[in-house]
Amino acid sequence: MGSEKKKIIQEFLKCPYNKTLFEEFQSTNSEEAKQKIDLKFKKYYQNYRILSYLIKVLHYESKHFDHKIRTYKHRYQLIVTNDLETPIFFEKSYSDSIDCSKDIEDHISNEKLFTCFKTLTARQKEILSLVYVRQMTDKEIAQYLGITQQAVSKTRKNVLKKIRKGITHD
Repeated sequence: MGSEKKKIIQEFLKCPYNKTLFEEFQSTNSEEAKQKIDLKFKKYYQNYRILSYLIKVLHYESKHFDHKIRTYKHRYQLIVTNDLETPIFFEKSYSDSIDCSKDIEDHISNEKLFTCFKTLTARQKEILSLVYVRQMTDKEIAQYLGITQQAVSKTRKNVLKKIRKGITHD
């Protein structure tokens, strides 16, 4: 018998109930005891196979995710340190390559949206521009503006809620 099969059986017999069933079968050699232990082992083995499959899938997916993240970070390097160890920011986006305006206000064509947008503060407009024009993440914006990531996220969500409310109520 292979070592993996032995390990599975040993793990199965670690359960006191399973061990008792096995000992009962060995002592009585009855068909009823055999059916009980077979049924119990089949359930155990099915769970073992499902768990093994899930572990393999998680392992594969975590490696795949890590590869995707590393590729993304390599392609879109946002922070490079110079000799003085101070961060220099590079915002690589589609708008940078075609010399578009970096102000979101210049990209709004809907009149209602534009009216709602005019009611926002300068900081709120700047955050929306960084998110939607420069395509920066909340973390990158937080570093860029010197505030927390939570503040960026909260501001962005509140602004979007305010704009939605303004557009639907007019």
